[in-house]
Amino acid sequence: MEDVLLRKYLIFLSTLILSGCVSMQNVSFQEAKTHFTKRQFIVWMLSDIHPKSTLERTVFEAAVADVKQNIGSVDMGIMAGDLLKSRSNDDDFNWFIETRNKANVTDWYQIAGNHDVRSGPIFYKYFPQAQYYAVTYGNLLFLFLSDQSPAARTDITDEAFLWWKDMVESNRGKIIITVSHGQLKKSGLTGSIVPSRVIHNSKRFEKVLQQEKVALWVSGHSHLPHVISGPGTANKDLGGTYFVNVASISNDLFFDSESRLFYFHDGSDVLWIRSRNHTKQLFNTDLDIQIPLGRSFSSGSGKARVM
Repeated sequence: MEDVLLRKYLIFLSTLILSGCVSMQNVSFQEAKTHFTKRQFIVWMLSDIHPKSTLERTVFEAAVADVKQNIGSVDMGIMAGDLLKSRSNDDDFNWFIETRNKANVTDWYQIAGNHDVRSGPIFYKYFPQAQYYAVTYGNLLFLFLSDQSPAARTDITDEAFLWWKDMVESNRGKIIITVSHGQLKKSGLTGSIVPSRVIHNSKRFEKVLQQEKVALWVSGHSHLPHVISGPGTANKDLGGTYFVNVASISNDLFFDSESRLFYFHDGSDVLWIRSRNHTKQLFNTDLDIQIPLGRSFSSGSGKARVM
């Protein structure tokens, strides 16, 4: 009930409040597609699946089938937390991994959200990565920050923050993408107006972004549909970092199941992000956006590496 009221509140406020950040301009992916001449690298960004019952598992199963049948081969899948419900068991995790593996995705990476933390050590039994870690692909550097508390807000320890800060400062020559469950307070995303949807003590990260270049920050947690959360925001006060919310693979409050697909192209300094509606099995072309990366993407060896 609390989550339902929260989402209704967010929808109401989003019609009244104009963000101080710059909303990213919509453009047509299809119009530009004919100019793509080199290899593309596709990332499926999804979040907040956590089916509350066996019946609700069909939503994720349908999303996986949609991507497999209509998108085809995907190079990387990234899940921004809340994969499963609180206090999940072995059956839940086995179902999840079995379903996920049906998608034609080469590499999978994930972080824990607050619901995953509530499941305890079993999450890391099935996903045995560190609470914070990095993955490189060519000159892309993904920095993953798991939620470390069962609270509704996203808690990231000072140890994890200092690791993230060092990685940002030590990799200025790379295209840096941060993935967290909650969003920064000053991201400008619609959900950031509610304390339970942001990273606690966001100021630590915001201070670094004022000095260092992070191309993109991806988050989940708010469950707001893309038509409400918008394509994303670019905060000039935070070094021009682009903030994008992934939305939710669920049918909460009669909202459709949604995620985003990222398209990088060798030699291009532009990232295309598309909004995928899995319920209707189509792209919302009005939300196609292109993001300047600051430097051209290079796939290098074409293999992902965990750091």
